[in-house]
Amino acid sequence: MVRAPLWVFLLAFAAPAFAEDPRSVEILRLDCANKLGRREVTLFANGTIRLREGPPDNLLMGLAELGPVDYQAFIARLQGEDLEAANRLHSGVEGDWIERCLLALDLPDKEPLVLHFGRYDTLPLSLSRLLAVSQDLAAKVTTLEGVDRLPEDYEPRLDDVLRRVDGNLYRVASFTVDGKGVELRGVVQPVALYVRRDELRKEFNALVSRPE
Repeated sequence: MVRAPLWVFLLAFAAPAFAEDPRSVEILRLDCANKLGRREVTLFANGTIRLREGPPDNLLMGLAELGPVDYQAFIARLQGEDLEAANRLHSGVEGDWIERCLLALDLPDKEPLVLHFGRYDTLPLSLSRLLAVSQDLAAKVTTLEGVDRLPEDYEPRLDDVLRRVDGNLYRVASFTVDGKGVELRGVVQPVALYVRRDELRKEFNALVSRPE
């Protein structure tokens, strides 16, 4: 009988302990900043998206989770770009107030890649498309910690005045027959909105007033 060396068994036993936790493996990280602020979008290997945004000394953070199908779709979009030309970027306008970006990619079956570029650099089409993917990822994050938002248990009442994310005020005017929709009318602008009850916290971020 052939006996394997002891170190083979030790490595086999220890391997799982050294496996990277997908919650900490960064597939994509786009980090752009200047003196006024910073915006960082990160996709982790477990499908978590993290968005950090705001002034350098007061970053806000939000999270979102991708299901397996959406995660694989984003990975396919990232893997579909040939970034060879992105290794030969030409610098554009530079300065303390010009946003600089770092893009780090660590895709399955590909060598890790790190790129540095500026907001006004001329970018190849493949990199521009990849930046669009990062924006689509960021859009999945609907709330940031520290940002005003409606309470999770908020239930609309007639004549509630809500502030929309664009800053405009709307008053709750009525409800649909099934109770799942809410009609709101602009307090200043003559505009009517119809919003699903479960979408209110995405559209509005504050309860300004409520009748006694």
